[in-house]
Amino acid sequence: MKVKISILIITFILTSTLLRAQEKYPINWNYNGMSFREFAVKAESQFDIKFLYKDEWVKDLKLGSYGGCISLLCVLDNLFRGNDLYYYIDDSQNVVITKDFDIYDSNEPVVIGKINSSTTYKIVDRNDQNQGDNSFVEIGNHNERNRSGKVTVSGYVKNFETGKIEPGVTVFVKDLSLGALTNANGFYSLTLPRGLHEIRFSFIGLQEKMINLNLYGSGELNIEMNRSMKNLNEVIISAQKNIVLERSEVGVEKINVKSFKLLPTSLGDADIMKSIILLPGVQSVGEGSAGFNVRGGSADQNLILLYGAPIYNSSHLFGFFSAVNSDIIKDVTLYKGGIPARFGGRISSVLDIESKDGSNKKFAGNAGISPIAAHVVAEGPIIKDTLSYLITARTTYANWISKVSRNKELNNYIPSFYDLNGKVTYNLNKNNSLDVSGYLSHDFIRFNLNTEYNYDNNILALRWQHLYNSRISSALSLSNSFYKYDILNQAVPAEAYLLSHKINSTQLKADYNWSLGINKFNFGVDVSKYDVLPGSYRPTGDSSLVIPNIIENERAIEGALYIEDKLILAKFLTINVGMRMSSFISLGPQTVFEYSPLFSKSKSTITDTLNFRSGEFPSKYAGPELRASLNFRISDKNSIKINYNRTRQYLHLLSTTASISPTDTWKLCDYFLKPEVGDQYAVGFYQMFLKNTFETSAEIYYKEIRNMVDFKGGSTLTMADNIEQYMINVKGKAYGMELEIKKILGKAQYTIGYTYARTFVKSTGTFRDEIINSGSWYPANYDRPNNLVITYQYIYSRRFSFSADYTYSTGRPVTLPISTYRVSDLLIVNYSDRNKYRIPDYSRLDVSLKVSGNLRTHKIAHPNLTFSIYNLLGRENAYSVFFQKEGTAVKGYKLSVFSTPVPSVTFNFDF
Repeated sequence: MKVKISILIITFILTSTLLRAQEKYPINWNYNGMSFREFAVKAESQFDIKFLYKDEWVKDLKLGSYGGCISLLCVLDNLFRGNDLYYYIDDSQNVVITKDFDIYDSNEPVVIGKINSSTTYKIVDRNDQNQGDNSFVEIGNHNERNRSGKVTVSGYVKNFETGKIEPGVTVFVKDLSLGALTNANGFYSLTLPRGLHEIRFSFIGLQEKMINLNLYGSGELNIEMNRSMKNLNEVIISAQKNIVLERSEVGVEKINVKSFKLLPTSLGDADIMKSIILLPGVQSVGEGSAGFNVRGGSADQNLILLYGAPIYNSSHLFGFFSAVNSDIIKDVTLYKGGIPARFGGRISSVLDIESKDGSNKKFAGNAGISPIAAHVVAEGPIIKDTLSYLITARTTYANWISKVSRNKELNNYIPSFYDLNGKVTYNLNKNNSLDVSGYLSHDFIRFNLNTEYNYDNNILALRWQHLYNSRISSALSLSNSFYKYDILNQAVPAEAYLLSHKINSTQLKADYNWSLGINKFNFGVDVSKYDVLPGSYRPTGDSSLVIPNIIENERAIEGALYIEDKLILAKFLTINVGMRMSSFISLGPQTVFEYSPLFSKSKSTITDTLNFRSGEFPSKYAGPELRASLNFRISDKNSIKINYNRTRQYLHLLSTTASISPTDTWKLCDYFLKPEVGDQYAVGFYQMFLKNTFETSAEIYYKEIRNMVDFKGGSTLTMADNIEQYMINVKGKAYGMELEIKKILGKAQYTIGYTYARTFVKSTGTFRDEIINSGSWYPANYDRPNNLVITYQYIYSRRFSFSADYTYSTGRPVTLPISTYRVSDLLIVNYSDRNKYRIPDYSRLDVSLKVSGNLRTHKIAHPNLTFSIYNLLGRENAYSVFFQKEGTAVKGYKLSVFSTPVPSVTFNFDF
């Protein structure tokens, strides 16, 4: 009996509530035959409600008689019955019309949004409940709906499955042709007019997400995106198109991480540095060489950042492997021009490598093995949704190649390396996150059992990210980078030695982002402290008679203040203006020689000695660095961009070779060595064709470089004290054109890139031994005028894909012996002007095939095999040309690194 009474009471309450709701909106006019728009306008004039809908959903909708319905709810129930439209009336008296999904109150919204009102929503999608596509969200106070002006919406974008932040996501407002990219912290900010907007979130490998946003005031909208289950070719275009047309800078390349892992490799391991070389305007001096050259710059003029800290040696085994394990790469951006003001210290380019965060949802991993290397990755939550980790390890076991080689000289060649990466991410709360990252690598190479090379790269970084409000966010980072090499030679016990070089830098950086109306400010401070051991030469072993020699340490502080403003003047016009004020102070103690101004610097021309004590500053340099870019959108399909940037460099790599060599050393600016200054001007045109299937670009640039460094002929830089005695002041200029066409839609995708680039150097000295080629312009060591790169990918299915790339380039300059003569019994070789000739042109074709296992989601592991052939045509490309005296003659030889096809097989599996 008590149960029946309870049921009656509940039924009475529900019925009374329903009747009161119906009585709240009584319909007392004839609505039969009215269009929905007419009915909505009439209802809004009668009641304190507002209809929210898209016009195309209701344009053909007309009302009927509905059997005498006299309440709003009854009319809407009958009107929407049998079609795909739904409605919901919230606490603010909004009648929200939706298509394909219904809305009801919930305390656990799928659309994760901070809504500045009392209403939250949960979206129920008929096709994919987790996807959240076509979602409706309100932000702000409903009472401000009739106010004019602009407000700001901001938030974080994360991966739904892993909880990781997603940098580089395109956030695009279609009706305004306005967009933004999430930064390295996954944060975005948009300033929009109040009202209804359609916002699309898109990124390669993730399902595109569309939010119908009714914006009353400023607020926060955080988004979670799902992994895409479509083929790669079906998700590239939406993100890539917006990036290419909307970026203000000329010469900015976003690297498709998934695509570069499909490219053929020389030794079976995906390599980000080798992928960089396939971009227009980027070259290397030869096969298997360390470093790369960007728009006429030397290899040391590129700033390579991992965890926000610089990497001083970017390769393993002298250039055969990248120092950065591809397993930890989340996002890669190469700034060839238009370098943002927040970056400084190098004059040619910035390669910004963003690392992954560990999954805070579930444990996952990956492992792989190739003929000469192996790697493993593990990630997962320590505290779910709060604390996560990511660990990677990689090593090589290439010793067997030298042992089975028929070349006896290689039998005692022992190469090996390993590197470790670790990252812990702690999400303290929605406004604060903390991550600690570490990188450790070691190279060991032995020649003939008596010469050893040891290299170490270490990075430790701490970063705190804070969101103050929807307009202001910050990232505070502290990092340390360390690099050293040791060369041990014990071929002759009496001459056994250990040669060492070290560089250690500590950086503190505070970076802020502030969205204010049509302005988006980025500003901050950047301070670095350097400690360099130029060289140490010590005896090793009891029999060694080597006299110890240690070059005096160098210490300095480099600091910068910067500010940048991205100003959106109109839908078609965006301007970026930035200023970086950089400075450099060398620190004592330091000994400096003064030289006679009448003669070239040498030991015999020293006139005085200056001794700077600790706390004194032997040299100071400072200057402004202006950065400016303009993006003019001609239409939704094309744009023109203009860019200028000035950069300064206070750290130099001393080298007499075209490629980075094992004994190159880093040196700071000092009393004589001034900072390099680069000015670059660039213009680019970008066009989309055939329904966005093709993307084309054309860029031209001109660059001037002052205070470059070259060296006198025959200089030996190893353990060279008072290096100013060997240096020659030079200036450089570079110009070029970069053309590219990409097919980015369909199973077959390809890129054709052609670069014409010239780089010249001219000595500016006044003394005879400081003048090269009679003071005329001559090609730089890395000047290679013509460069053609073709990459092709055919994605047959999610299990099978084929890739190929072809590279052609002009041979690099070389100085050749042109005659000989005798003085008594001594044969003297006469050389040509510097870099007058060239080595043979370079040509190479690589192919690969990737085969993946089935995609069943409940398998313990998902394996894949990659078959690759490097140098398929077997071209004997010359890495260098050298000459040797043999009796009374001088004979020339050509050195090739890979003169035959190199096959490899790599096995990987995800778990």
